[in-house]
Amino acid sequence: MKYISEQKFIQEQNRVYGVILGNERRRRGISLEELSSGILSRTTLDKVEKGKAEWDKLVGDTLMLRMGISPDYFESMASGEELDRWRLREDICLLVPVSPGEAAAKVEEYRQKYEKRESLEEQFLLKVEVILMLAENLGKCSGEGEYDGLDADSMEETVLDIARRAVSCTVGGDWEENLGGLWLSPGELEAILLVGAALSVCDRKEEAWALWQSVWDYPREHQWKERAAVLILPQAAILGIELSKARDGGKMAPAKNVSVQEKSAQGIPVRGVYNLGRDALELLRRTCCHCYVLPLLDSLCGLEVVEPGEKEYQDQARGFREMFREIYEWFDYPGYRIWQGISVDNTREAGLTLRMLRKFYGKSRENAVYDGTEQVITSRQLEKIEKGIHKPSFENYSRLIRQYGKHTEWNMPLLETTSADDLELRQRISTLMEFRDWERAQWEIERLRSTVNPKYPRVRQELLFYDALLKWEREGASVECLDMIREALRCTVPDFEGKDMKWWVFQREEMMIASNIGGIYRKLGNPEESKKWFEAVIFSVEQHSARTGVCHYGYEMLMESYDNLLGDMQCFDQAVRMSEGTIRKILMFPRINGLHRMLYHIAWNAFEAATGEPEEYEFFRHEWRRAFRTSKIMTDFLHDDCIKTLLNERKEKYLS
Repeated sequence: MKYISEQKFIQEQNRVYGVILGNERRRRGISLEELSSGILSRTTLDKVEKGKAEWDKLVGDTLMLRMGISPDYFESMASGEELDRWRLREDICLLVPVSPGEAAAKVEEYRQKYEKRESLEEQFLLKVEVILMLAENLGKCSGEGEYDGLDADSMEETVLDIARRAVSCTVGGDWEENLGGLWLSPGELEAILLVGAALSVCDRKEEAWALWQSVWDYPREHQWKERAAVLILPQAAILGIELSKARDGGKMAPAKNVSVQEKSAQGIPVRGVYNLGRDALELLRRTCCHCYVLPLLDSLCGLEVVEPGEKEYQDQARGFREMFREIYEWFDYPGYRIWQGISVDNTREAGLTLRMLRKFYGKSRENAVYDGTEQVITSRQLEKIEKGIHKPSFENYSRLIRQYGKHTEWNMPLLETTSADDLELRQRISTLMEFRDWERAQWEIERLRSTVNPKYPRVRQELLFYDALLKWEREGASVECLDMIREALRCTVPDFEGKDMKWWVFQREEMMIASNIGGIYRKLGNPEESKKWFEAVIFSVEQHSARTGVCHYGYEMLMESYDNLLGDMQCFDQAVRMSEGTIRKILMFPRINGLHRMLYHIAWNAFEAATGEPEEYEFFRHEWRRAFRTSKIMTDFLHDDCIKTLLNERKEKYLS
């Protein structure tokens, strides 16, 4: 990427998201009309790519997902209303399995509260209606009596009609005949799967199977990355298994002389349904996700397998199913929830961001409404924006944020790059480091170093951070490591010495760097400074999570490090409660990559707490045994060999 001056880069920062979007669109040979169809006009998408248009997160994420690119490569800014809408949709997702009547009522509440809705929002609401109707064996999905008096055939056709209406919210043309020629997101493909489910209910199995096959093949044919494919393939596998079981009574034909791809004359697979479940489950394991994992495991375990290897794998799947059931029951989480496909774990609320930065720099509202040259808005307007009551325009937000030295982005890639491949590589490095695969991580770091420009602040920050972590791993904590990592933080957080860091708006990498600073101070024997850093970052991050009920990406690693400090301070009971609270938040994410480590922390702290509180010994013993056993199975699920070795070494201590 050609280097441009820092000043010019800041001016262009808002355009980077659009540039990446446009680059990928052109690389894949997609026209403006094809990518924007059903959600934006051609003209608006053109403006988005040129950084001249403001867009909602829901729309921006969907545009990226239509090309199979994960939105978590970007950090986003959203208005209070956008997050309120997301929160209400999330409430619906959580209510569907446990209280369908309340879920249906929430759907109507959403429609009444937000009469002006994106087509994607209406699609979500219609999908929920279909899911509720199918789950209740085509009974009423609400108390409105809309479907009273319909016979079974009419009800089946009603479900099919609603499912098709859901698809048509964003998908036009003859999509049933030409699905592969369209550019669709996982959420839109999910609507098409529901049409397949409705067709099956209407006893139109051949049409259902043909539609299912198109959805299953879609991510591979469109070259999606796994982090996007995981948002649709587990649901597709569940439907594929159910379609096959409906034909074969839950049994699978022997593998002899039959290929996996072979189908019967009716379009239903003779063989391969077991592989559907296995492929989807392994995708969840590789990407550390739990979206639809429990219903997928139910479907996989419900098959009557005949091959020895299949039986062995199914036994493992049964162990995973029991583990997830136990975790979900333990932390009161609805394991059969639905997912809306759009997460806010990388999203900051615009009003709260302005408030926190204002307090970080010690400004009053009266002073903060100026952009350095003139008044942008009134202090009363700023107060309403900070409370999330009013939505700032992108132009006003940009002018207000500039005085704090922050970039004027609305959607910003995690690195200063116009390459989606660079962002994917950066994500891979982070994952390798998290699983302590240092050798491969270093090799990938050198690859990244050769493709990005270290003169950009966040690129320089990332490379410095990697170098500090590698040095720490090889040599242990040292003052030199601390200096390197503090220098990394300075790349994007100027003059933090002497400031109250709890009011800083920590972006993802800044949060990880600051928590590592706390960790190094702990290793160097300075618990007071360590505690100060941890508590500042936790306070800052939790300001934002209070708006949505979901913490930011990387929160579990922050709390894992803080847990170590609490252990040093012998605050074991507090550490157990904190870890349990962290797990409740982790489960709200699609990705659960740190869950096994937090469970082990519960086991460790409960074991130590029992020493100091002998009267509570039996309570803590139950706690540490359950946590350790569950952590061990989850470690297998996530393929974390490093932690697996540790747990095997300590099995006798915690389970004897």
